[in-house]
Amino acid sequence: MKTLKYILIFGFLIYSCESNRDGYKITERTEIITKDKCKIPISYPEISGLADKEKVNKLNKILKEFPEHEYYAKNCENNEESNVKGDYQILLQSDSILSIEFRTLIERQNKKIDTVYHSVVLNPKAEDTTEFAIVGIEPNEIIPNFERGKIYPYVKKYNTENNDSINLLAYETGNNYVITWAVSDKDFILYVGGEGEWFGNNRIKIPLNELK
Repeated sequence: MKTLKYILIFGFLIYSCESNRDGYKITERTEIITKDKCKIPISYPEISGLADKEKVNKLNKILKEFPEHEYYAKNCENNEESNVKGDYQILLQSDSILSIEFRTLIERQNKKIDTVYHSVVLNPKAEDTTEFAIVGIEPNEIIPNFERGKIYPYVKKYNTENNDSINLLAYETGNNYVITWAVSDKDFILYVGGEGEWFGNNRIKIPLNELK
């Protein structure tokens, strides 16, 4: 699994567009990474303002590398210009929740743009630990009485309306499949199509008040 190395360290916890809330700052960084002849422009968030500098460094490494934009730069080796770009959006930033949507934009030969989504939901101020998913937040820590089965109808409806074949088993109550999700102040955002693999190809927005 291509992102396993980041999953294992997930529990640890140039140019700027800055925001500063609740004692820590998010700064936007831009960079061009190179894979063979491909030049891939990316932007990513960087955290500062926390007392534990070692934790900040580890966390920022994850925020930069977790989407692995260069992994998707396939069939690009003979092109001088990149057909892949990486960006992100802060969906929610508070004292205890930082929710980020990462997007890898892939331009196909027919000029169609495909999007691969990754997401991170964490508590930047959580106590440092080596235990998996302690810093990372689970949905039931944000949504009272959350059950995975509550999002099942929305994925089923998506399949029907889009003639798609998203793995519905991953959204049944009690299932432990990895799902990719994020949260805003109003919505639970589900990234479907890569169940078990820590990414999604499409997004479904579900009002938070419908999951409580």
